[in-house]
Amino acid sequence: MSDRGNGEFWAFLAGMLTGGIVALLYAPARGVETRERLRETAAELVEKGEELVEKGEELYEKGRSEAEKAYAQGREKAAELREKADEVAKKGKAEAEKAIAKGKKKVKEIKEKIVVDKANEEEA
Repeated sequence: MSDRGNGEFWAFLAGMLTGGIVALLYAPARGVETRERLRETAAELVEKGEELVEKGEELYEKGRSEAEKAYAQGREKAAELREKADEVAKKGKAEAEKAIAKGKKKVKEIKEKIVVDKANEEEA
C-alpha cells in the first residue's frame, strides 16, 4: 500500500480538529456548554482513533499472514528446485561417465588397430 497522501490526511485531520476547537472556543456559548462540546468532540476523536488503530492492526495481521504464506511457498519452491537440480546433476554425471567409458573404449580399439597395422607393416 502506498504512503502517498498519508501526510495530507493527517494534516487535514489536524486542521479539522484545530478548526473545531477554535470554533467552539469563540462560539457564543457558556463555559459549561463549551467544555461539554470539547469533551464530546474529544471523545468522538478518541473513538475514531481507536477504530483506526484497530483497522491498522487488522491490516498488519493480514499483511503478516500473507507474507508468512509467501515465505513458506518460496521455501517449498526452492526445495523443489534444489531437488530437480540434484536429479539433473546426477543424470548429467551418469551420462558423462558413460561418454568417458565409451571414449576410453574407442581409444583402446584405435591403439590396438595401430599396433596391428604396425605389426603388419613390419612383416611386409
